[in-house]
Amino acid sequence: MAFGMCVGLTACGGGKGTTGSSDATAQAASMPTSDAEAYRFLTQASFGPTPAQAAHVRAIGYSAWIDEQFAAPVSSTHLATVQASAAALHRSYPMADDVARSWWTHAIADDGAQLRHRVAFALSEIFVVSTSSLDRGDMVASYLDMLTQHADGNYRDLLEAVALHPAMGQFLSHRGNQKEDGKGRVPDENFAREVMQLFSIGLYELDDSGQPSLVNGQPVETYGTADVQGLAKVFTGFSWNKLNTTGLAWWVCFWRGPACQNDTQFVLPMEAYPEAHSTSEKRFLGVTIPAQETAAPATSLKMALDRLASHHNTAPFISKQLIQRLVTSNPSDQYVSDITRVFRQSNGNLKSVVKAILLHSEARQVPSTGSAAFSGYGKLREPLLRATHLLRALPHASAQYTAGGAAPFYFAIDTSDPGTALGQSPMRSPSVFNFFRPGYKAPQSRTAAANLVAPEMQITNETSVLGYANFVGNMLDQGWGQWNSTRQQLDVQFDYSAWTSMASTPTTLIDAIARQLLGQVLPEARRSLAIEALQAMPKSSATQIRRCVEAAILLVATSPDFVVQQ
Repeated sequence: MAFGMCVGLTACGGGKGTTGSSDATAQAASMPTSDAEAYRFLTQASFGPTPAQAAHVRAIGYSAWIDEQFAAPVSSTHLATVQASAAALHRSYPMADDVARSWWTHAIADDGAQLRHRVAFALSEIFVVSTSSLDRGDMVASYLDMLTQHADGNYRDLLEAVALHPAMGQFLSHRGNQKEDGKGRVPDENFAREVMQLFSIGLYELDDSGQPSLVNGQPVETYGTADVQGLAKVFTGFSWNKLNTTGLAWWVCFWRGPACQNDTQFVLPMEAYPEAHSTSEKRFLGVTIPAQETAAPATSLKMALDRLASHHNTAPFISKQLIQRLVTSNPSDQYVSDITRVFRQSNGNLKSVVKAILLHSEARQVPSTGSAAFSGYGKLREPLLRATHLLRALPHASAQYTAGGAAPFYFAIDTSDPGTALGQSPMRSPSVFNFFRPGYKAPQSRTAAANLVAPEMQITNETSVLGYANFVGNMLDQGWGQWNSTRQQLDVQFDYSAWTSMASTPTTLIDAIARQLLGQVLPEARRSLAIEALQAMPKSSATQIRRCVEAAILLVATSPDFVVQQ
């Protein structure tokens, strides 16, 4: 196991000095020429490659697969899944663990819409809400459905849907935000600040490659206190959906009083209440919304979101983060510039942006092994994506999950503990800043010394590395998910029958497992160590043979070749 723990941390960045294509649509090839190439593409574009999906990509090509995935409907909504989960547990409404069950179910089992779900996950780590402070699972599931729906849509439309969703309204406290009253009350500034800092333009002025535009050697801030104050006035007067009620005072629904309550308000977009909207002049980012004689919250919102979507920073800021989430932590300046151009030319169409990211030559062509570019190319895969890869690639059965049945969900459990699990659970980041920051540099590391960022390293330490290995080992041996009292075992159990006959020949076994998970055999140095470890294991009984297979999987799953995406 020791070799697998020694993760190649210098390969967690991404060739910042490499020369990218001058054309974002330039492709190394339209068709993968090997299983390894198909696996590599699916590692970027899905929750984990499987032999069947790799064969399909090889048959139709990258571009056609992307189009097919975006055109396919999702198997079901997250809202429907959390409601089914809550009903199975006899709850009055869905909770946080129901969201986790839905996320894992769609990530593992919804083969036809892998790319849509994968992009939605990437968006969820940019436009963050979290069950760490939102206790209504239906609210968060609906938010995730909204991201899934907009995964191939227009950025401007997505930004409006985010701003008006009750999950974001509660998470960043602009639901029920009221106008200034002249007596000391001022609009809440939380969402106004974060919608600029995190969801659109970022902290500093950028060029098209996503690099700071320096003045006298110093970065220039994109906004100041006055911009936050002006924009905060825009986000006043939005609150719970009114449910088509009539004859009630406006404040009854604004505060969700007893006469205006329904569970659908947790999933329906917030509505505008002119009575609570600021009518004073609103200045921000070079835009002035004149004082309004009659409050016009919809007009104010449109002008604000139009400005944020058209700001010159937004295209490179969002484009670079999507590249980081899907392909590489440190894309070249040319790569970001190419995708920025696509973002602008398509008016922020996310399908066009994602397709350009995945088909770009820098995504499809790996730098030469041993080159300076190769040593820093790619990204550390976050623990959730490693685990979904394993669950998609390894044959298994869930006692709970029945596709299209009465309980269409995996009985997943919280995986937040870094010592015993993944240190990460879906839709449960500790704050609006996600589990990790896009510009994070690990202190006193080789990546930092090379001026490379490694976002996922922010949740990586001695505890989490061992915790991940122990999690995988326990999952392979005992199963995964919630305890099934009827069967006296965990919900998910793995089937290793395809490999048990290979246990007596470690070389055959480790190569077969590596091809199943990586699409190719391990590099010789790690392959030799794995063979040596497997040869030393006893194989006299069925239990010993099973554990030999489990060890082979564990060795691959903890290897740099699996943990680091290149």
